[in-house]
Amino acid sequence: MPTFTERQCAFLEQPLNAVVATLRQDGVPSQSIVWYARDEDTLWISVRPESVKARHIEREPRLSVLVFSADGGSYLRLEGTATLDGEVDATLRRTLIGRYVGADNAEAWMTGHPLASPNARLRITPTYIAEHNIG
Repeated sequence: MPTFTERQCAFLEQPLNAVVATLRQDGVPSQSIVWYARDEDTLWISVRPESVKARHIEREPRLSVLVFSADGGSYLRLEGTATLDGEVDATLRRTLIGRYVGADNAEAWMTGHPLASPNARLRITPTYIAEHNIG
C-alpha cells in the first residue's frame, strides 16, 4: 500500500471535494461528488448503507477517487479498494461535516440534515497515487 507524502497530506487536509467512481455491474463507472476525511494513509466517506456506492463496493471493491482544488488546476488521483468499515456515529459525522462547514456550524448543519439511521463508513485504501500541481 502506498503512503501519502507530506505534500499530499497537506493537500488532502484542505476541505476539497472529491469524485468517487465505483463500478456498476456492467463495468461502467458510476461517479459521485463526496466529502471525505483522511485517516493516516486511507480516506473515508460517509454513505447510506443501502446506497448505490455501498452496493457497488460490496460486489466490486475497486474504485478511483479524484480530489481536486477549487479551481480544478490541482488534483490528487487515487486508485484502490474500499470496504464498508463500521458506522459513522455522531462524532465522526460532526468531524467530517466540520471540515466543510466549519466546526462551529457542524451541529446546526446536522440538525438541518437529520439521518434516520447512521451512515456507513466507506474506507478507501489506495493502491496507486498520482498528483498534479499540488504544490
